[in-house]
Amino acid sequence: MILYPTETLYALGANALDYGELSSLYALKERERTKAASWLVRNIEDIKKYAEVPPLALAIASKYLPGSLTLVLKVRVDISDDVVAEDRTIGFRITSDPVAQELIETYMEKNNAPLTCTSANVSGAPTLQTVGEILQQFGQSARRITKVIDDGPRKGLASTVVRVIGNTMTVLREGEISEAQIRKAIAV
Repeated sequence: MILYPTETLYALGANALDYGELSSLYALKERERTKAASWLVRNIEDIKKYAEVPPLALAIASKYLPGSLTLVLKVRVDISDDVVAEDRTIGFRITSDPVAQELIETYMEKNNAPLTCTSANVSGAPTLQTVGEILQQFGQSARRITKVIDDGPRKGLASTVVRVIGNTMTVLREGEISEAQIRKAIAV
């Protein structure tokens, strides 16, 4: 498990396609399995490898990715039910943070799988800005984190989460990018 920075906050990374690693991640976060962790990938081509990307999603991605957007999409039929949400969706992130970009490039080349990109906090607890605070929040469970990439404090808002199924867009969480900005960008 990897603790790493993004352009918004710190994230926890585990092999997104490995049920065992995901189970460890959920145990660390004290999080229900029903709430799937987002996946960090390198680019839109990676997203297309794992999910259905309708034209509306492609338009949003081309405007806001890489960046602080999580795009929730239906996964392809060949992706195991064990690693996705019950409704067969996953949130995808393409980071603009250079440290996280280097990490995901190397990770996907070596493992042929995305990393999870879920907030580095105990479920329901606040998201913290520094590695020291994060590790302290996890207490003894922090030993489950095998790699820590400390790149200083992160003070961003959480990513904006947008679900796109077919021609329907739903903003699930407003973060650094407002719903109004997204609607304006796709209305053009």
